[in-house]
Amino acid sequence: MSISLSQNIRLIQTQQLALTPQLQQAIKLLQLNQVELLEMVNQEMVTNPVLEEAVDKGLEELEHTERQQVDSDERALRDGMDSENRPETREALKEVDWQPYFEQRGISGSARSGFDSDERPSWDYNLTKPATLIDHLLWQLQLTPLFSERELDIGEAIIYSIDEDGYLETTIDELSARLGCEPEETESVLARIQQLDPVGVAARSLEECLLCQMVHLGIDSELNRKIVEEHLSQLKTKNYRKIARQIQVDEEKVRTAVKLIMTLDPKPGARYQPDSTRAVVPEVFVYKSDGRFVVSLNEDRLPRLAVNSYYQEIASQRREPNNLTRNYLTEKIRAAQWLIKSIEQRQKTIYKVMVSIVKFQSDFFARGVHYLKPLVLRDVADDIEMHESTVSRVTQGKYVQTPHGVFELKYFFNSSINQGTGDIASASVKQKIAEYINRENPTEPLSDDAIVKLLAKDHEIKIARRTVAKYRNQLGILASSQRKKIL
Repeated sequence: MSISLSQNIRLIQTQQLALTPQLQQAIKLLQLNQVELLEMVNQEMVTNPVLEEAVDKGLEELEHTERQQVDSDERALRDGMDSENRPETREALKEVDWQPYFEQRGISGSARSGFDSDERPSWDYNLTKPATLIDHLLWQLQLTPLFSERELDIGEAIIYSIDEDGYLETTIDELSARLGCEPEETESVLARIQQLDPVGVAARSLEECLLCQMVHLGIDSELNRKIVEEHLSQLKTKNYRKIARQIQVDEEKVRTAVKLIMTLDPKPGARYQPDSTRAVVPEVFVYKSDGRFVVSLNEDRLPRLAVNSYYQEIASQRREPNNLTRNYLTEKIRAAQWLIKSIEQRQKTIYKVMVSIVKFQSDFFARGVHYLKPLVLRDVADDIEMHESTVSRVTQGKYVQTPHGVFELKYFFNSSINQGTGDIASASVKQKIAEYINRENPTEPLSDDAIVKLLAKDHEIKIARRTVAKYRNQLGILASSQRKKIL
């Protein structure tokens, strides 16, 4: 049996999509919201010297008028100073009683503040950084008497081991081993830190946190302590009858004790967390004009970009002696032009998507949330002849200002739920569930089964109990047993 080996050269033609850096940048721009896009544009203007903000001719004329006004003011000021130097003016100023003027100026006058009117710092110069939980505790630790140097070191180690909610993230044994001290010594310092403000901070469990606060407030009764130590988990279900039966006390006494326990703070450090509230900048506005809804892009904060004409002229000169300079400028000009085109394409795509959404969800814009229709990405993608992934990128993290409030673009895409009169959007069902719960009796909250019956009776919407529970969880609403309130 013989084996023959040979080498052959064959040409094979294949097709594949290559994502160039420019295409990757265009895709990335679609995903950015307006704030992120503005930050990215500012960064590009720093790194690309040929990129600049286009200046309107009207703005140039305004600046020229302002310069003329400044010159006029300066001339008037010089004339006024000349008049003050005249003998009759100096004689008149001597007769003025200046004492009331100085008394009314107060401490905010420039003479006392140390700044002239033109030299005063901007308003943000006087802003202060909000104190964190760690800062607040360290400040108290330094002011607490009878702490030795060693105990101060232990106290700082404990404070730096506290999480945002105010709980100790490590154990006493780990801290003691790290600091080279006895666990009893660490435990003693921990007990004193737990009495700092906010009381209950540095607790190792919810039970310990509540007990510290009860001792501090003087409500550390035997019944209250027993409920916290033995029946804390049962408080979630609010089954007070069962707690009373196990403790063998009257149910009314249990309710009274629970009212006091509910006044305690389970997360003492949460109040020192930085405010996470952020402003939402709408990308699009939808408003009614002449009986129809109009879509308008929000481009107020977005700078109008242009390529610097001076650098463009240098790059176009064929006889430029320095080829490296010309090649560098040519590359930067192409990058700037691509960025400008990508931003324009982004704006056009957002506009197209929003116009399509308004067409599909016309009842929502005219009548409100209850009239939101089922809509999927494919519907809009087919309407504007784009891919679903493009529509998904456009709707992520971008907001629209409507007559009914500000909504994220992806809010208008909902799955459908069958009802007697046709399909309804899941967002509309969630809104109805939230309204039922908002109107319920706090002492007798609606169960998921009760909400199912109400939806079927009032709106002919037939959904399962588990669907109601799923929507309720997505809305951040507790179960009926946890919503029950003590009156």
